[in-house]
Formats: sequence, C-alpha cells, structure tokens
Amino acid sequence: MVVAKVYFSSSRAKREEESLVHKIKRIFREAELDSTIGRGDVVAIKIHIGERYGHTYVRPKHVRAVVELVKELGASPFVTDTTGLDLTSSRGNALKCIEVATLNGLTNETIGAPIIIADGLKGLEGVKVKVNGLVLKEIYLPPVLAEADALISLAHVKGHPRTGLGGAIKNIAVGCVNKTTKALIHLKDPPYVKEDRCNGCSLCVKFCPKGAISIVNGKAVIDHENCLLGCGCWSICPEGAISGFRERHRAQVEFGLAVADAAYGVVKYFTPDKVGFINLAYDITPHCDCFTYSDIPMVPDLGVLASKDPVAIDKASIDLIRDSPGIPGSAAEELKIMNIGVDKFNQINLWEPLNFARKDGEPVPYIVLEASSKLGLGSLQYDLIRV
Repeated sequence: MVVAKVYFSSSRAKREEESLVHKIKRIFREAELDSTIGRGDVVAIKIHIGERYGHTYVRPKHVRAVVELVKELGASPFVTDTTGLDLTSSRGNALKCIEVATLNGLTNETIGAPIIIADGLKGLEGVKVKVNGLVLKEIYLPPVLAEADALISLAHVKGHPRTGLGGAIKNIAVGCVNKTTKALIHLKDPPYVKEDRCNGCSLCVKFCPKGAISIVNGKAVIDHENCLLGCGCWSICPEGAISGFRERHRAQVEFGLAVADAAYGVVKYFTPDKVGFINLAYDITPHCDCFTYSDIPMVPDLGVLASKDPVAIDKASIDLIRDSPGIPGSAAEELKIMNIGVDKFNQINLWEPLNFARKDGEPVPYIVLEASSKLGLGSLQYDLIRV
C-alpha cells in the first residue's frame, strides 16, 4: 500500500520566523506543492469565504502567503469559491459571495489576487466530467475552474454535521462544483410539488431560472428533465408546497460516498500532479464555515498541514484533532469528548445545533476517507513529517 507524505507545522511560535505565515511558505515547499505549478499557469486557490456573521474561516494573510508563493513561481493566481445552494441564500449568487468575502476581509487588496466566483453569476453552468463513482456518474465543474491550469486547496479544518470533518476533500468536492452537482451530492430526489398545499400563485414559475415550472390545472408542475435541482424554489413558496431541502436529503452514508465521488471527479479533471492541498487546522469549530455564526473551537489550534494527497491530509487532520484535549466550555465538553485519544467528529451531530442532520444518520468521516481511497484519490496510510 502506498504511504503518503503529510507535512505538518505547529501553530506554536516564539519568534517571527515561526509565525504561521512563514510556516505556510516553508511547508508549501517541503511538500513540493511548487511542482504542481508551471511558469505561466493560471492557478486557482480554492478557499471557503465564510459567512456573514461568522469569524472562523481562513485568514486573509494566510491566503496571501499562498498567493505570493504562486506568483514567485511565475504563475498567475486567483482566489476562488462557488455560490451556495439556493439562489435566495446568503451566498446564493456571485454578488452575494463577493459581498460576504469583502465583509470577511478577503479582497484583492488584502490577499494580493482577484477573487473570482468560479460558477458564474448564479452557479447554473458547468462543464460535465464523467465520474462513474459510487453514487454519482457525473459532476459539473464550474467554467472558471475548468479553464484553470492548476488547483491549490486551502481548506479551513473544522467539524461538519454530515461528513464529520470539513477539510481538503469537502473543500474540493462541494466547493468546486456548480449548483446542480451540489444538489446531486446532497439530495436523493428532485423537488416535487405537494398539490394539497399549492394554490397556483405562480411565484415559483417566475423564480425558476430554467423555466422548469409551469401551472397546470391551477397547480405548479416541475419538469424534472429541465430542473437544475439546486436553485431553491422550495424556499420561496409561501405555502410550503415544494418539498424542502432537508426532507429530501440523502442518508449520511450515501452523502459521504457522493462527496468522495465529486472530489475524485475534480482531481481527475486536473490530474493529480496539478493539484495540491493545504489544511489550516485552527479555529476548529464543531460546525462548518457555511454556518452564519461561529462557536468557540473544540480543541486548541494545531497548525498547518500540506500534502499532494487529500485522503492522507484529512486523515492526519482527524488524527491530530483526536490526539488533542478538548477546550473547556466548548462543544467538546458538552459532548464529553474532552480527553486525548477520543474521536472528536464521529458523533458531532449530537451537539444540539447540528441535531437537524441526525435523522439521516451519524457523521461519516471515515466512510468519506475510505470511499475516496477506494476511488484512487489517495492513501489512508501516511507518514507525518514535522517541519
């Protein structure tokens, strides 16, 4: 079995050269991520821009450190994220995303490169990539990413109510696809109309950007052949007559397999030698960066990891967090997972704010890793090299 190399540098610092900015630059080179980038390449640096009222996301100065490294290699970097599911949501289109990014200090001036929302104004377009995965048979890569020459995932490590861990794999799986693929990852069924609730008001007809909804005999009808799946018609119906997101969600295991499929498709498109991964393991909250608030971290800040292997870097992140003590007063204390050696993620949705996902099952961090490894995305075996 292949043993991957994962490089790690602690957050501890007692002098300037031990700052995380300098460590990110050193670990980038140690992990040979520079070999993924050629002179003249246009390089996508994929982050999560965070949410309007949250404050635990990748820091702008750490994004800038990676931007500067890419520029030193003679390449042209841009920083990117994609729109969220549901056009009505706080990151539902590119204008909203740029507004959130700016609010969170992620601007051309602070990070040294333009922020480009990869899936366009509304996230509706995509380049088809055949996957033939465990759940998904194809994904749609955002047009901007499809034209990039290389991809660097710069992920904030945190918990997630469904995958357990939000790290490198989820950053590219859900973050590097368009709305339709996000919906395919999350949802087992397309939206449908509950006729007994529909009053034929036609708000959904006007809302649908694809024109996939019509009124027939006084009731809304969704044309599933033309439906883009993820635009959010369920959110605008005043009668609740369109099946909601959570009631159509996949079971956790199936969701985890779909996440692995999507990540595989993204790396397959670029080829592995043009993709690198950096995990920033600080502000490790129980929830992901899509939440509109930030709880206190569950464990102390750990540091930065880098690898060419997304499976290994996420496995190393989970292991380092498991071997860390919980922070008093945090979700770790509420869940009684304070001790060193206790898994911090496999029951994370028992935490009250994440209970909504419990109906679909326990979090599946190890299923995501195992499925990704099975697809050939990376190795579960790794050597941790401290830098």
